[in-house]
Amino acid sequence: MEQARHQLQQRLGYFFQQVDLLQRALRHESFANESEEGSQERLEFLGDSVVGLVICESLYRLYPDYAEGRLAQMKASLVSTEQLADKARLLELGQCVELGRGEQEGSRQRPNLLADTFEAVLGAIYLEAGFDQAKAVILRQFEEELRAAGELRRDYKSLLQEVSQRDFQALPEYEVLEEIGPPHDRVFRVQVSLSGDVLGLGQGRSKREASQQAAQEALSQLDANATLS
Repeated sequence: MEQARHQLQQRLGYFFQQVDLLQRALRHESFANESEEGSQERLEFLGDSVVGLVICESLYRLYPDYAEGRLAQMKASLVSTEQLADKARLLELGQCVELGRGEQEGSRQRPNLLADTFEAVLGAIYLEAGFDQAKAVILRQFEEELRAAGELRRDYKSLLQEVSQRDFQALPEYEVLEEIGPPHDRVFRVQVSLSGDVLGLGQGRSKREASQQAAQEALSQLDANATLS
């Protein structure tokens, strides 16, 4: 575990002076409940706000011509559970988390656990070194995504809902057809229907990702039908 935490700090580009802060950031609630030591929850609460502020400021400066609504959509994508969990996986954070005996080893790869731990570590950096240092770490992690945020993929679910209400006076209905794999490595299959007709199927590592894919296929189907008519 010590070796994994040393490597984690190397990947972050930041080494803690207060080792107890890092230990707390990596201590899951399940472990804290069994050991009566402080968990990561308060640091995660703090880190959530620090990450959000850094991302908001960066988007504000990088995209001066974008309206508030577009910036909000970009921020939501960048700080989503899926995105933060991906960052945590790249840092191999799951290997460093202290879990309680009741937690399965596979729990280390749960998106919520990874995202919360990522935020807790950044909250700990903020407490120890201040905002500028935390900001520098966050920007290193999100540099590529921030630059590409202007080409953020469309929210196909929202677009499908708008089209369905406008053209058919109905709302799309989503159904999870299948969940494949263990909890830490699950794949979802989702279908979307409109007025009883199946228009799209999607697959992804989360229900949101699968639903977005299904909505995109449904929009393509509706567009093709309109072209034919």
